[in-house]
Amino acid sequence: MRTFIQLCRVTAMRVLREPITVIFAVLFAPAFIGCMGLIFGNTPVPEFGGKGFLEANFTAFPGIVIAITALIIVPVDLVTQRGAGVLRRFCATPLNPALYLAADVVSRMALGLVSFAAMYAIAILGFGVKPASAGSFVSSLVATMLGLAAFLAPGYLIAGRFRNVGAAQGLGNLLMYPLIFTSGAAVPLAMLPPKILSVAKYSPMTQLTYLTQGLWAGEGWGHHWAAAVVLVGFGAVCAAAAARFFRWE
Repeated sequence: MRTFIQLCRVTAMRVLREPITVIFAVLFAPAFIGCMGLIFGNTPVPEFGGKGFLEANFTAFPGIVIAITALIIVPVDLVTQRGAGVLRRFCATPLNPALYLAADVVSRMALGLVSFAAMYAIAILGFGVKPASAGSFVSSLVATMLGLAAFLAPGYLIAGRFRNVGAAQGLGNLLMYPLIFTSGAAVPLAMLPPKILSVAKYSPMTQLTYLTQGLWAGEGWGHHWAAAVVLVGFGAVCAAAAARFFRWE
């Protein structure tokens, strides 16, 4: 356990030394909610069922950070490390290389928790967005972290299958943009054309939006168990594939 904690500390410090990672993994979500609040405010409008723009949509905003972190930053980082021989050196030590990846996941989850908690705090304290209850706040934040965990798995899968940064980044971009633009993170779900929404609802990222919005409104996990199952299943399948096909060198 002591070794694992030390590994988590080392990987966290390494991640924090990368400016782009800090911007997107820690600072982007709070800054984004602040910008959206200043631009659109939270005045109730008919388009969002009498809710304000932020109240109706802000729980979808973490999807941008999740997609960029999981599908771009993680694959590029790990492919770069593999190219530099860092992962190969772990294989040559008595330390289980899988512990290194586990520590990397924990570090990125911790940074994500700080980022999303700050985003939620800004929405509540800065713009008057209110959850149905304290439990709704906690549940929505937990669901957001579940989404991050689920989408980190395909990031490690991409990193495991591609030999160079360009290929990993290319596939990450190919997956990232449709996920963002059909999940309510960039364009509110209420404004998507019905035909696009009928397809988008099958996306795991859109299911994450349904889950966080419902929990924030106080509907409870029982009302959105299907969305939670989709996220868990999606993450589990991708994690199993990543573990099976990951290349250490």
